[in-house]
Amino acid sequence: MNLNSLYFNVVFYALGLCVFISFGVLFYLALIIFLPLGHTTISVPSENSYLEFLWTVLPTGLVFILCIHNVSFILKDFEMGIDKTIKVIGRQWYWSYEYDDLNYDSYMTQIINNVDKPLLMSYANTYRLLVTSSDVIHSFALPDLGIKCDAIPGRINQVICIPDYVGVFVGYCSELCGAGHSYMPIVVEIIKG
Repeated sequence: MNLNSLYFNVVFYALGLCVFISFGVLFYLALIIFLPLGHTTISVPSENSYLEFLWTVLPTGLVFILCIHNVSFILKDFEMGIDKTIKVIGRQWYWSYEYDDLNYDSYMTQIINNVDKPLLMSYANTYRLLVTSSDVIHSFALPDLGIKCDAIPGRINQVICIPDYVGVFVGYCSELCGAGHSYMPIVVEIIKG
């Protein structure tokens, strides 16, 4: 199962739960207000220990469950069998890629949305991208692959990528990083084998 689809499933269920609770509360309030038609006054209890207990325990439990799921997803990234680690370094105004045995810089060419040396990845392999910067804050963003990771000087962020499409994908630095910000596209070429 793809993590994106799992995320949307969790969001869908959480949204459904919120809608269900909201309509339940509105229905309960409508019953309290409109059911006693013969009475001129409505008695609303000022304190309800049981309700206050539920208002405290349910959100606490929900936050606890969401934290456990979040930590399990973070740990799952570390447990995955990584096929290759690539270090991505943002520089003003180009990207550098470091494999185990190969280091190169990727500059923009005269053709729009193209670079002289794209990042090469193999289809269906698991990659760990270690993203950092040597000068200012950049952001390594490839929307078609579901990747966006900030490149911050002195800090190494990681993102796990399992390319499930073959082709050429274009992204950009999505953090305003100076005058040449628009001249640092990201091109990833995913090949079979």
